[in-house]
Amino acid sequence: MTSTTKSDQIRSTTGTAGAEPAERPRRAAASALLGAASAASKGPAGVGLLLAKKGYGLARKQAAQRRAATAEHIARANRTTALVTAESGSRRTRKFLLLGAAAAVVGGAVFLVGRRRNEVPPPADVPPSLADYDEASS
Repeated sequence: MTSTTKSDQIRSTTGTAGAEPAERPRRAAASALLGAASAASKGPAGVGLLLAKKGYGLARKQAAQRRAATAEHIARANRTTALVTAESGSRRTRKFLLLGAAAAVVGGAVFLVGRRRNEVPPPADVPPSLADYDEASS
């Protein structure tokens, strides 16, 4: 007795194993219908998972096509050499921006620390009593 995998059993059921090239689209459709029936038998979660997988596959395919089209457009316009050789700015400008950003961060930190410094009044030598208030009112 030989053991077969689940995918081999499905292929033998749908007849896609060793199919002729002319019959492959029809057999592939039968395989897709069997897969859809299998997902539907698992309930809404199975259908949702099947649709999510299909949608994810289509999104990846579209993204790959867009990347290829963009790369082709850039190559056609010969922008690659212009992008590689374009200078982003002088060192002096970068140093100035970095020092300005560092000064702004330090200034903000000093400002926040200065605002948060709350002075607490020193504790009284003796706790207040009602006799103190009687003397003040008379």
